Amino acid sequence: MIINFLIFLAVSSILFYVITYPFEFKIQRRLNRILAFKEVKYIKNSKFSYNNYSLEEIEKLLKIQEYSIETRCINEKVRYITVKPRDMVEENPPCLILLHGLRDYPEDWINRGKLLEIYLTLKEKKEVGDIIFILPYSGFEGESWYTNFYEDPEHRYEDWLNRELLHEMRKKYPKSKLGIAGFSMGGYGAFKIGIKHIYDYDVIGSFSGAVSLIRMSINRRIMRVFKYLYVPKFLFNDVDRSHFIRVFGSWGYKILKQDPYSMVKKLTPSQIKGKKFYVSVGAEDKAPYLMFQQWIDIVGRLKKYGFNFQARIYEKEIHTWGFVSKDLPNFLKYFYDSTK
Repeated sequence: MIINFLIFLAVSSILFYVITYPFEFKIQRRLNRILAFKEVKYIKNSKFSYNNYSLEEIEKLLKIQEYSIETRCINEKVRYITVKPRDMVEENPPCLILLHGLRDYPEDWINRGKLLEIYLTLKEKKEVGDIIFILPYSGFEGESWYTNFYEDPEHRYEDWLNRELLHEMRKKYPKSKLGIAGFSMGGYGAFKIGIKHIYDYDVIGSFSGAVSLIRMSINRRIMRVFKYLYVPKFLFNDVDRSHFIRVFGSWGYKILKQDPYSMVKKLTPSQIKGKKFYVSVGAEDKAPYLMFQQWIDIVGRLKKYGFNFQARIYEKEIHTWGFVSKDLPNFLKYFYDSTK
């Protein structure tokens, strides 16, 4: 009797694995369906020629400042950078919060993402107008996941960003429309915070973001089962996965509460009215964290629930700041147009 049960369990496990495993032909079939959406664009040979402004020209055109603020949410020093035109002509220019990726820094938007050159080139072409950029540091040595750590009141990174930093921005720019976007871990943070606090943001964007968080570890088909699971931290020797459990906790249902893919369907039509969403990815951004597959997940769900969004997939691109610099011009134009 026991042997028969074990055989049945083994066969069932193999069948379940075969049925749910994301084989390449399954992914391609889903991609083909998504590429038919009017909101999705497949981009080949992406090129954007930005001007190589000198440091003197940048200093003359843009005002770049670094700030630190007192916080009750985090037991560490927090800082952020602002970038804005020196001669602003618009009365209430839109503000855009840009979140960096895992173990990165806010300066990477400038040094590696080419934010300044891209923005000034677009502005010179009159494709965008005045924009104020806010570049926060994630904290916790670039590994905060922009999240309140599980049962840890001294590491509340979501609260500092969406309460204290947002309050600071609202004091300075009370009538400006606001966007939040990010790369990789920052894309996760932007979508998670943007969805949880939907009334605070007008535009939400992700560049190769972890927007289907559980997909990094399991197949999306078993999410309903995952919420009942407990994942002990001691099972993970891998540093990143062990840290993941520290941030989000071990209970599946608690992790899913922080998962953008799971959160999207809980928003009502009235909540997303007037809100704009943007998601992009490189077509080869598959291993090790399946950002390409996560993008497919979230695009399908945004379409299903009637979101106003644009999605971009870039041929041959992978998980790099070089990809971000190619996509950033499209997003900045989308952001600026959406706030007007």
